[in-house]
Amino acid sequence: MFESLTHWFDSLKNEGKLFEHPDDEILHSSLASVLYHVISADQHVDAQEKHEFARILKQEFDLDDEQVKHLYAAAKSSSADIHGDLHTLNFYLKRNPAVRMVFMRKLLQLIDIHGTAKEELDLFYETLHEVFPEVKGLKDEDEL
Repeated sequence: MFESLTHWFDSLKNEGKLFEHPDDEILHSSLASVLYHVISADQHVDAQEKHEFARILKQEFDLDDEQVKHLYAAAKSSSADIHGDLHTLNFYLKRNPAVRMVFMRKLLQLIDIHGTAKEELDLFYETLHEVFPEVKGLKDEDEL
């Protein structure tokens, strides 16, 4: 009985992770790239945004400071297309809609650190359409 309780508690810890196969380096790089695109969309990255970038990566993948620093530098110098990174993230995201919404909430919190700029909001909507393609067909009230 105690063994099954231990297993249940362990599974609860893992439930907090957003992604399948959280040890995959491609996933780490893709998330770092998307996060960097978000924090640099307004052409200015400050300490608070870097801190939130690091916090998200550490929380999701249990990375240390050195690994996060490496991912930040790689994302900053990368010329990769965000669409490929979004596709990779979506592929690895857990299929549970509630978990996917947690991911979107994290992005929104990152975007809203200093108020939301149009470029940041555009990235958020791109991500939303990748993660939840079914909302792509919904019309804006202004368009009705």
